[in-house]
Amino acid sequence: MIEHEEEYGLENLKYTAFVRVTGYKSLLSASDMSLAVTALLECDSYQSENATNHSQESAFPALSEEEEEEHSLLSSFNVAYDALNSNAASSSVFGSLSEVGGVGGTEGTDLSTIVNGGDMASNNGLGSGIRLAISVQRSIITTAVNLVERKAINRLSHFRYAYLHATSHGANGGKKGQGIGSSDGSSRDAQKNQHHIFAKPLALTKLAHFLMDMHRSNNKWTGTRALPLVLLAEKPQSHTYLVIGFEYPEMKGSVKNNKFGKKFELAAKTIDGIHFKFDSFDSHVVEIGSDDVSRFIEQLHYMIDSI
Repeated sequence: MIEHEEEYGLENLKYTAFVRVTGYKSLLSASDMSLAVTALLECDSYQSENATNHSQESAFPALSEEEEEEHSLLSSFNVAYDALNSNAASSSVFGSLSEVGGVGGTEGTDLSTIVNGGDMASNNGLGSGIRLAISVQRSIITTAVNLVERKAINRLSHFRYAYLHATSHGANGGKKGQGIGSSDGSSRDAQKNQHHIFAKPLALTKLAHFLMDMHRSNNKWTGTRALPLVLLAEKPQSHTYLVIGFEYPEMKGSVKNNKFGKKFELAAKTIDGIHFKFDSFDSHVVEIGSDDVSRFIEQLHYMIDSI
């Protein structure tokens, strides 16, 4: 790719970074390590599915939606923490990653095998984290292109917004249209058990940044057309949408103060009977009930318009 960088206008394909050395030959850059561990933290569909199946098969009562989500987050943390160990053993909470491209084996389980002949085909450890990070990045690009081609990014006076449904490309465990509109119970259960890749704040943030960079490069979101972006990702298991607001910096790499936290709070509190919760480190992240999300966007628009 470096050879064709100038021909195709590719930039920043390679940059200087710290590396971690394990043994005599194994090298892993700090950025790859960060992306792999982050992917293990956020891509928890297979863990939740295993937890659900286990709870159904055991003698204990099935977990509630909140308990299942909490269990999934804890499992993801344990897996990511194990991956930081140079000689990480197989985690007891790790399930099959075949849906994300895993083929089994032990290569890539720890740092020493990733470069020294490892093919990252492991179902656990950093090998799986790197494969998951690659899968997430592919989904970001594919989903962004899909949104643009379908003209699914709507424009209002004060911001743009787009819905990411669990039956779109960004869903884990389901293709477009699968389980939707069917009357049989099995299809409804399949829909409930779907996990959206972008139903996590960091993954959704990466998608927003990619969309902004893409439209900044083609000069379509510049000048008076530069507006903030609101993305809404469906969470079928909890019947909610994860909503995140992003301010639009006109210059790449610049940072703009995000004011959506206060706007989201005001919009949510001025709607009677709305189900919402702020459960994130970032104030510009809110979770809204599926039945209320349309009203929330309308109220957000009217509220900003009145300011």
